[in-house]
Amino acid sequence: MPSEPCALCKQPVMGEVALCNSCRPKLPQLIHPPLELHNDRHWNQIIIPFFYKKPLSPLIHQLKFDHKLHYARLFGLLFEAHLQQHDFIKPDLIIPVPLHKKRLQERGFNQALEIIKQPAKRLQIPLDRTHCRRIRATSAQTSLHASARKQNLKQAFQINRSLQGVHVALFDDVITTGSTLLAVAAAAKKAGAAKIDLWALAYTPPHR
Repeated sequence: MPSEPCALCKQPVMGEVALCNSCRPKLPQLIHPPLELHNDRHWNQIIIPFFYKKPLSPLIHQLKFDHKLHYARLFGLLFEAHLQQHDFIKPDLIIPVPLHKKRLQERGFNQALEIIKQPAKRLQIPLDRTHCRRIRATSAQTSLHASARKQNLKQAFQINRSLQGVHVALFDDVITTGSTLLAVAAAAKKAGAAKIDLWALAYTPPHR
């Protein structure tokens, strides 16, 4: 029996992933993580399957701003498939990047959590939903340059548990400069994390 229709062409789809065989290759694959992210010493592994470009970017936008939560399951399945296709070292814990409580109330959900919760369950990796908090509201990152992003996020996150000796994967839906995940990584290091992975669904390429 067909499941939900293809997210792109709306034709019936067989199987779990709501993308047909014709549309799936159209997703903007990111073959190698950007060099500027590799240059940061925080990261043990960097796993990002896609560029934040069409036809994927409108679907992510619809998840976040049009409350199309069924896309979170699609993105989770795509991310999990990418993990399974690559030699990744399973972390001890996944921490989705939290929203500030005001933004969470406005949106009604944290898209990073919604995307990663099923892969975490299926891969049997513990998911920490509560101990990482965004303690300071910040300006929208999309309107800021790289240096302003870092200042905007300074001490914006707090982790209220020990991560001593723990291998942690930090997950966000979209990464641009990496400033948000670097700020969470700083909090994880402060809590004692031994290794930190950068996980994201998509990377925004710089404007040339």
